[in-house]
Amino acid sequence: MWLDGITLNDFRCFFGQQAIDFSTDKEKNVTLIHGESGVGKTTLLNAILWCFYGMTTPRFEKREDLLNYDALAQGRTLGFVEATFEHNDNRYRARRYAFAGPSNRELREFSIMRLDHGHSVSLDTPDTFINTVIPKGMASHFLFDGEHAEVFLGEDNRSSIRRAVQDILGCTLIETAIKDLGDTATYYRKQAPTSRSSSNIEEISQRIDLLTSQMQAATAARDNLFGDVETIEQQIADIDEKLRNSAAAKVLQGQRDQTQRALDQAKKREADAKDEVLRWLGENGRYLVSKVITEQTFDNLNTEETRGRIPSPYNEEFVKDLLEMGRCICGAPLNHGTEAHANVAKMLQKAANATLRSRLGSVRARLTQLKSERAKAPAKLQDATKREADARREISYQEGQLAEISQKLSGIDFDEIAEREKKRNELRTLANEKRETIGTFNSQIALTETEKGSAERELRRLAETDADARIFITRYDFCEELKGQLERELREEEKSAKAVLRASIRKVLEETSRKAFRLNMTEDYSVSLVNEAGTQLPKSSGENQLLGLAFTAALVEFARVRQNSQDHRLLKGTVAPLVLDSPFGQLDDVYRRTTAEFIPKMASQVVLMVSKSQASETVSALRERIGEEYVLVRHNKDARGNRPREIRQFHGKDVEMAVFDSSYDGTEIVRVTK
Repeated sequence: MWLDGITLNDFRCFFGQQAIDFSTDKEKNVTLIHGESGVGKTTLLNAILWCFYGMTTPRFEKREDLLNYDALAQGRTLGFVEATFEHNDNRYRARRYAFAGPSNRELREFSIMRLDHGHSVSLDTPDTFINTVIPKGMASHFLFDGEHAEVFLGEDNRSSIRRAVQDILGCTLIETAIKDLGDTATYYRKQAPTSRSSSNIEEISQRIDLLTSQMQAATAARDNLFGDVETIEQQIADIDEKLRNSAAAKVLQGQRDQTQRALDQAKKREADAKDEVLRWLGENGRYLVSKVITEQTFDNLNTEETRGRIPSPYNEEFVKDLLEMGRCICGAPLNHGTEAHANVAKMLQKAANATLRSRLGSVRARLTQLKSERAKAPAKLQDATKREADARREISYQEGQLAEISQKLSGIDFDEIAEREKKRNELRTLANEKRETIGTFNSQIALTETEKGSAERELRRLAETDADARIFITRYDFCEELKGQLERELREEEKSAKAVLRASIRKVLEETSRKAFRLNMTEDYSVSLVNEAGTQLPKSSGENQLLGLAFTAALVEFARVRQNSQDHRLLKGTVAPLVLDSPFGQLDDVYRRTTAEFIPKMASQVVLMVSKSQASETVSALRERIGEEYVLVRHNKDARGNRPREIRQFHGKDVEMAVFDSSYDGTEIVRVTK
């Protein structure tokens, strides 16, 4: 999708009809809009979203109050936002009306016309069509409100990050299917007790409902604690940074950082050694328990072989040869019916055949292997246990060092530093307590899952005795199985998406950040910045804004990559304009320049809105990529009084940013393209 232009008619602060033609030049793909706070930048961003979907961003105030006040005062009760755009080589015009009072029944609130060589054709289902161009769930991620960029910390933000990933993945269809299957499964399970089966089925069904509710509550409580721990860790990182920069504590904090890294490495070595011990037990346990049996079996085999009892004093083939020749080894005849023939024939009952001899050979070979492997096994175990013991000693030593450093920091004669250290220890204790609670919840969830599984098995057993109940439980099982499969597939899709987003965000940070940090996004969507050693770093407000911008860039790129996706479970991605409102507000001059240089790469078409304070470094960095440029000018009916004139120059043209003694209150859009 390419956005050609937008027209606002009596919409919020835009009085009368105001229009912007966006740049569609692939090389000069940036449309730059200048405007100070309160003149309409955020309104312009929301006008695009409202035109297509009838919704606004969460922070857009008085979203039901859309008509310009002066227009209303003059008796005008109809406003609109109109957007023209190209999609799949066709041009379209979308228009949404805002009504004051009773709506005009002759007008459709939202319409889309396909423009074809001067003719226009109205689309019957405009809402459906616009969702094929940019799915509604994805649309808000192409609009970046820099003044209210979310801080990527806390439970609410983890949820919003996950929601953003799911939106760009187009999970609406599969999520709806999962919910419907869950509801259908519950319906079938609850229908089973209406059959001729006993009341036990209803009791077990109620038990399953209770266990499911308990699991959901425990999972929600556990997930909230994840956010709490992340917030606490960020607070600890803030304190560490302050201690690190304090002259009195700098050396000690550096020692603590180094000691913490050594401790983390020792813990990893201990975990690796424990894993190796467990693997050893799995692979070599049979060699240990076979020691006594192997030795006794060897002794018995050797003794019996010496006595000629194993495999047998006679071979079956030898006895059969004597009977066939009719002659004993002593030369005496062995005629049928004679006592001598009968005695030799009896020897076949004890004779060893080829199969028996082969089996005995295999037993001896297997026993020999067990004995050989048992001889080698202890050395491997001793090596693993030694490394585990060494790691434990290292852990104890490093923990002692950390405690000693903490005590020294607490004892520094600077109240502020000592207080920070005290607060840090309190936070660390609180974080550990919450982690323990998370562990308790995990155990509770696992136990409840086990109980639920047991109840479901009992339900199936009872249903087997009743044909009517069996039908409903079979349907229940089918829905649950299909639901579980979709949930697993959705988790795999999210896992792949997170990997792509991590890589994209890291790339943005590498190009724009002056610090050598990297992004850490956990499986539960907690986002933090860490240094090369893996230590979490505090984020400044500017870095939070930069991180939000990087995340937006990654989402836009991911949507572009997925535009030709053939996965029918998920909605396709899309290519759409990226609208950025004040993305540099918290950035210093250096960050603004590096970020501005990156912005044209974020999308095929970019609409960028900036204030004067953000424009100096931005414009110079973007100059070669700006295709269209506009200024938002504020008009006021009030007299100027003692207010100074604010005049800015754009390409040699003077523009008065605030006009007084005007005929209306509102914003005018002025084109200043070079």
